[in-house]
Amino acid sequence: MSAVSALALMAGCGLGGSDAETTQGGIPKPQVDCDVPTGNIDDKPLDTSNLSGEIRFATDGLKKDFGGFFEPLIAKFEQQHPGVKIKWEDTPTADDVDARLVNDAQTCVMADVVNVTSSTVMALTKANLLMDIDVKAPGTGKDFLPDVWGNLNFGAQGHRTVYPWYWGPLITTYNKDLFVKAGLDPEKPPANWDEVVANSKQIAASSKGQYQALWGNAQWTFVDSWVGLGVQLMTPDNKKFAFADDAKAQKWLTDMADLYQAGAIPKDSVTGQPDPSQAYSAGTLAFGSPNASFLRNIKQNAAALYPKTGVGPHLSSPGGSVLFNGQYVGVASTTKNAPLAMAFAQYVTNAENQLAWAKDPNVVIFPSSATALNDPFFEAKGGSDPFDKARSVAAEAAKQGKVVVGHFYVTGKIDKIINENVQKAITGQKDPKQALADAQTEANTLLGRLG
Repeated sequence: MSAVSALALMAGCGLGGSDAETTQGGIPKPQVDCDVPTGNIDDKPLDTSNLSGEIRFATDGLKKDFGGFFEPLIAKFEQQHPGVKIKWEDTPTADDVDARLVNDAQTCVMADVVNVTSSTVMALTKANLLMDIDVKAPGTGKDFLPDVWGNLNFGAQGHRTVYPWYWGPLITTYNKDLFVKAGLDPEKPPANWDEVVANSKQIAASSKGQYQALWGNAQWTFVDSWVGLGVQLMTPDNKKFAFADDAKAQKWLTDMADLYQAGAIPKDSVTGQPDPSQAYSAGTLAFGSPNASFLRNIKQNAAALYPKTGVGPHLSSPGGSVLFNGQYVGVASTTKNAPLAMAFAQYVTNAENQLAWAKDPNVVIFPSSATALNDPFFEAKGGSDPFDKARSVAAEAAKQGKVVVGHFYVTGKIDKIINENVQKAITGQKDPKQALADAQTEANTLLGRLG
């Protein structure tokens, strides 16, 4: 997560787009320090039938591990379009990546095609720094998951500015041995939040404090958990946060506080790092990190525990959703070669190439393409291997993936405010309802600065 929030950038750095001049086609002109080609912001779709020239493609922390996949992928595109050149620029992941990307966009040095994280999408979109896909490339989003593509329409005119790319739906991972010791069925993962609470209390009580069940720092997962439980993050018009008034959020936080008091949550985990891997690997924590890639880490770093790790679906409730918390690809509205940039953005995110990357043995990702997710590669293989089961469970969840606009605002200062209040409630320093109310008030104050 960036140390400089996308929200702060929108509110404090002149990146609001509400006063921007609008073109004939309704596309706002980005407020930048360079001339924007007319063809980038008029009402005519781009002609990508005859590509030429060179563009830059920027990603975040991919080259070190996945250069062997992307370099041939880029070369194939160049071969398909003689004379075209794609310059791949990859920046190692850093705390200030969001801030640098927004600054680069405003000063017209951002790459033509960019890998955008969820914490940056809203900032770039509100500042009109990404190209309007619905105008410039109409009809090109039909293969993406319907509740992902359909809910990305928060740009000007209710249009989309990014293509969804890769992600990792959450799952449930747990230590079967600790389930057995607590008298629980090791082949029956909890089916809902109430079962997690009940199982966690039973594990803590039966071990008399020797083992704990659930990690206390929920920074990485609380938005996914709330969305899965059906918590409404924002009002229907996405103008204000509304989670504090939701009984499901209140119950979740009250339950977390109860688990802490019952000894089911490690005392030092609430304000510690958000990663439970070390405690799980040591065999003292019942529930592990809720993502498929976590299992790779366990297999490498705690091999004896790997076959004892159970897998189940991530928790959801009636009215809940599977949060699409993934990566995106956008085209800079200032690009000097819009046809090539748009064509390459579509190429990187198409079903064929999403599936090819998902099959790479060095990666644990899932496509945003509905076609790719229906490939037999994601079907359950049978047997007892935890990772095989996790892949099929996560892929099944991925088909229900949904973009929730409020998620894009929970970044930087807002994320920090909510988590600080959640932690105070869990540790008994605040009443859960009051903690949520305080968090919501402060978050809405920041949100109001957007105007």
